[in-house]
Amino acid sequence: MLLVAKSRAACLSAVESYNRASSLYREETFAILMINAWELLLKARIMREHGGKASALHEFRQRKKKDGTPSKFKEVKITRSGAPMTIGIDRCWNLVSNYSKDRIDAHCIANIEALMEIRDSATHFVATDALLRKKLTEISLAAVRNYVEAAQSWFSISFSDLNIASIPISFDLDQKEVDAVAKKSADAVIKFLAHMQKVEAALPNDQSPYSFTVRVDFDLIKKKDGAAVKAAVVAGAEADLTVTVEGDKVPAGFSLTYDALIKKLKERYSDFKQNVDFHALMKAVKSNEKLCYERYLDPDKRKGTKKSYFNPNVLKEFDAHYTRKEATLFEPAPT
Repeated sequence: MLLVAKSRAACLSAVESYNRASSLYREETFAILMINAWELLLKARIMREHGGKASALHEFRQRKKKDGTPSKFKEVKITRSGAPMTIGIDRCWNLVSNYSKDRIDAHCIANIEALMEIRDSATHFVATDALLRKKLTEISLAAVRNYVEAAQSWFSISFSDLNIASIPISFDLDQKEVDAVAKKSADAVIKFLAHMQKVEAALPNDQSPYSFTVRVDFDLIKKKDGAAVKAAVVAGAEADLTVTVEGDKVPAGFSLTYDALIKKLKERYSDFKQNVDFHALMKAVKSNEKLCYERYLDPDKRKGTKKSYFNPNVLKEFDAHYTRKEATLFEPAPT
């Protein structure tokens, strides 16, 4: 489908623009292109829900009679060039958020609105500000993550050939610098950050495949193998040094519990059953560290019963074994 292919191209252009270290308009360019990618993807989803009819995207207005009075009929709005005018992105996300399956939620919509705020406020972000750059990075990373989640779920688009989420994080976003300049930000930046904080606080605290922001923290860890754990050295009350270790913490990205995964599988596939074949597949999934993280219920002793957490990418594994309930009406975009 042409809209899907163009949407994918816009997303890749957004990430590529962010990846150019010399770009002085990086965040704003990313926001503009990523909004375009989302609008095209949402419109493609709406068209699919209406059997591929382009008229599902048309903007209508009340027709007028010859005497100028309103008619009971409606007509398609026309652009300056004479082409049919299509609905805006806000109308698109409202429609898709009300679908019965694979819909976007408040977290995803809030992230798109944040991109629009970045675009609209770009002229006020002239001054370099570490705290602002950190927040823009968190919003941008979440936007890419959300887009990939929706594109794969709706149209089975593959990004396996690309490092789609590798937006670079430079060391000038170091947390110490962020804390140091927090009280020196320009008024426009302070208002923007306060608004983002208010939006995030109002979002529902529920299980969602989408994110408003992705938290960015920096830790330089020198290690010899994969067994290293994160440690923080803290000054004690009597100047002694205490080492606190964050052991067995569930890594970011492993957002699905076992029950949540089962619910998604039942919603996603028409032939899903928790039988012997399923448990054999789950055994292979749990052995894959990229798809499953098992946390001890007693982290201190690090033994006994474990609780499993899964990365949403685990659904790709099940796609090869079960039948999706909703068939894709259009060929996926070329990769």
